[in-house]
Amino acid sequence: MNKHIITMLALTVGAAGLSHADNAQSDFSFCSWAKDSFTLFNAKRDGAENPYIQEFSVKLRGQFQGAWMDPAGGSDRLKGGSSGADNNEWRRFRLGAQAKMFNNFTVKGVWNVGGLDGRYKYSRASWVRSTTSASLDELYVAGKFAPVLVNIGKHKPAYMGEYRTSSAKILTMERSGIVNQLKAEKLYGLSLASSDSKAALQWNSGIWVNGQRDGNTWLEPSFNSEDGYTFGASVSYATGEKSRLYLDYMHSFHDDGDSRPGTEYAGAGAQDVVALTWEGKRGNLSMMAEGIAGFNVYDADSGADNVYGLVLMPSYRFSPHWEGVVRYQLAAGSNAVATDSRYYTTNSTYSGTCDLQHGLYIGANYYVCPENPHMMKLMFGAEYLNSHGADSQGNKGYTGWQLNAGARFDF
Repeated sequence: MNKHIITMLALTVGAAGLSHADNAQSDFSFCSWAKDSFTLFNAKRDGAENPYIQEFSVKLRGQFQGAWMDPAGGSDRLKGGSSGADNNEWRRFRLGAQAKMFNNFTVKGVWNVGGLDGRYKYSRASWVRSTTSASLDELYVAGKFAPVLVNIGKHKPAYMGEYRTSSAKILTMERSGIVNQLKAEKLYGLSLASSDSKAALQWNSGIWVNGQRDGNTWLEPSFNSEDGYTFGASVSYATGEKSRLYLDYMHSFHDDGDSRPGTEYAGAGAQDVVALTWEGKRGNLSMMAEGIAGFNVYDADSGADNVYGLVLMPSYRFSPHWEGVVRYQLAAGSNAVATDSRYYTTNSTYSGTCDLQHGLYIGANYYVCPENPHMMKLMFGAEYLNSHGADSQGNKGYTGWQLNAGARFDF
């Protein structure tokens, strides 16, 4: 395992020791200190209540991870042969600020920090380490006007269960392939949602300007781009005290032939996307079950049309610090299934598309601070993918193992 991964894991394990080290005299708790330190001002906490600003906090999110690949066919299936890339990278590193103001508004701005090591990619018979570029991740103003929450600016079209879950809170190293294929990136838009988070029936809808990408850098939209815009809507209903059923829909007004040369479209992955998701929890057991369909997929090979998928993800909290998770994913569609790029298609000679793909992920997460589990955690996982069918050139999709380890923090 790369020395950078070992260093990151060692630091996080060290923090785990601090989380248990409560001094009897000072009642010091590392977890409480870490959570509180990033809130620079809280009107109630600081005894300075006023009608203008209620809270101001710094936002910091990071994810460093690595992977080891073992494709069927051995090193012959790795780009560069047995000297395959050392798949470690800063998957995310974001810095920003958030303010709660005038009792009804939230203002948030977050940037992807540039200059950090990204993924290795195989180019001209050698592995080349990419460098991340600074870019705007989120910038929005949200206002609560009961019974409606209004959000305007750059924010996530949060449709499909795994994608609705924050990147800081997902239980697997990466989201399932079909979700990554069909999701829309964070885009500029206007969305409306029900403001009562405890209501049995909830809804949201919005419209976003589709963005573009140049290589690994997300570009700010021109607002008159040929890439068009995406509409999304969702309705959900509580099926129990800790369970909810969601129905999501996205439609993208985008023509595959209209994208500007040299850029990639970054809206929804198909013209129409439908997802039905159930999430529930009982005791230490949690479950997510999701059926997904994408009609008229974008950026597909010849002959591809629709893609259909299923995701089943149970998890169990074995102790305050440990949680186990299993995920089964299935995606099917004639030459329309896109294998996830981390790191299956980036680093192997297998095709990025196929007709049918099964995947089984088994993982364990260690929470440094159990009372706020996703603030700091270690993640370990192993996934086996099995692909059937071939792309238009007759190449088979990825089949084999991938092992993952990483550390995440979110303040």
